[in-house]
Amino acid sequence: MISLKKKIELSNILEKIEVDGDSLENIKLLDNFHSKPKSHVLGITGPPGAGKSSLIDKLITIIRKKKKTVGVIAIDPSSSKSGGALLGDRTRFQLDPNDGGVYVRSMAAKNYLGGVSELTYPTMTVMRSKFDFLIIETVGVGQSETSIKDIVDTVILCVQPGSGDTIQFMKSGIFEIPDIVVVTKCDMQKLSNQTFSDLSGSSSYFKNKNEWDIKIILTSSHKNIGLNSLEKDIENRWKWLIRDNRLNKNRYSQDIEWMKNSIIREFGFAGLKKGFEKINYKKNPFSELARIYKDIKN
Repeated sequence: MISLKKKIELSNILEKIEVDGDSLENIKLLDNFHSKPKSHVLGITGPPGAGKSSLIDKLITIIRKKKKTVGVIAIDPSSSKSGGALLGDRTRFQLDPNDGGVYVRSMAAKNYLGGVSELTYPTMTVMRSKFDFLIIETVGVGQSETSIKDIVDTVILCVQPGSGDTIQFMKSGIFEIPDIVVVTKCDMQKLSNQTFSDLSGSSSYFKNKNEWDIKIILTSSHKNIGLNSLEKDIENRWKWLIRDNRLNKNRYSQDIEWMKNSIIREFGFAGLKKGFEKINYKKNPFSELARIYKDIKN
């Protein structure tokens, strides 16, 4: 359980990082959190209307029944006027306000592509050190949300029955990123069975880069169907990740990818070519990135 005081402290830390993440104090703070990972980080992605939020609600309930804590990062569409998130922290989750084991953080996607926010990685780093599970929900703007794979341990792709998304996913390459595929709203039996069949017949398009066996699961948040199977697959995925040091290897690669993308955003590809195409670091990625920024500027 996380006390109200701890939640306030966490909110203050995240606010500091959002406002002044480049300060020496906050860089050291981020590296400290980075060295103490705790969560299995789940990414929930898919187009609008696919049932991502409903699925997250059910996952939170399952996690809490096991007396585990859960954090949620919800990436919201941005207001064109203010640049802020259009939705509040809790508007799309049916949460118990008295539950000390759940914490939700919303952030605006702004103009950052890939279904996530520029601040998602540092926010994830902090929250990953605090909870048993951390769920990141992408903004849900279309079929281009592939950046989530560089932030989470397990990508869960939600597909709505009869939506026609299967062909779009094939075209966009999003089939390359999921570890678990969920056909939502399977109480719509005819449509969901057809979508499941289409996905199963297109399994060759799932180009997962490792030997993990991608599962396709029929679920219904409304009817509580398939959720136990999803929970089991998430558990099996975690066991698989921690075997043979896969988890640490994946997270190290993600650190490198985040550094490279940060350099490109700050200095363009020319900055990356100044000797940093191959970043090699041992620990403290936030301090390492600050050092690289300094070297490029000089």
